[in-house]
Amino acid sequence: MDSDLNMDVGVEKVDFAANIGLLSPELNYYVLKEKWWDWGSGDLYNQSGTPIGKMHRRIISMRAFTEVSELDGTQVFTINKKLVSIRPSYMIKDAEGRLLGRTNRKILTLFRPKLWLEDKEGEKLLEAKGNFLGKSFDVKDMDGNLKARIGKSDFFKDLVLGGLFDFSDTYAIKVLDSNFDKRLLLGFVIAIDNSVHDKK
Repeated sequence: MDSDLNMDVGVEKVDFAANIGLLSPELNYYVLKEKWWDWGSGDLYNQSGTPIGKMHRRIISMRAFTEVSELDGTQVFTINKKLVSIRPSYMIKDAEGRLLGRTNRKILTLFRPKLWLEDKEGEKLLEAKGNFLGKSFDVKDMDGNLKARIGKSDFFKDLVLGGLFDFSDTYAIKVLDSNFDKRLLLGFVIAIDNSVHDKK
């Protein structure tokens, strides 16, 4: 899996307008870049480096509440930690506060983390299996179809903007199924960061 992440993933290099919607069907590649170490706030970019959205995490929040919005401030979805849970679990909600899905991490997977995303009824939708230490993930549905690929830090720094985004709290996600709810995929990335890389 590691070698594939350093290869051309078939993304067409197209310059999008700055005001393109965060969930636009044309977008199949996102870069999530935190501004401050371990705080969870930052920006979202397309593959050309154009800002397309924002992440804002409440500094004082036991639930690690994070809001993801368009550039104009319109909320797209939120994600927050479930306080009472035997394993790291995050809830993804729409702009009206309705539950879209929740994530969970398998506990006994220290070096090759595994997480899953389930719908509001508790049915599993996706599984994310990480490589060694969770630096990259393949995201598949329950039939084994690859839906997205996620890479952290330098796995994508040479691919995206020639290394401009080369800090530790940066993720790139290649969406392979444009019909899947991107709010869930983007929320899954944030949950992986929080669950695997020890964000509180």
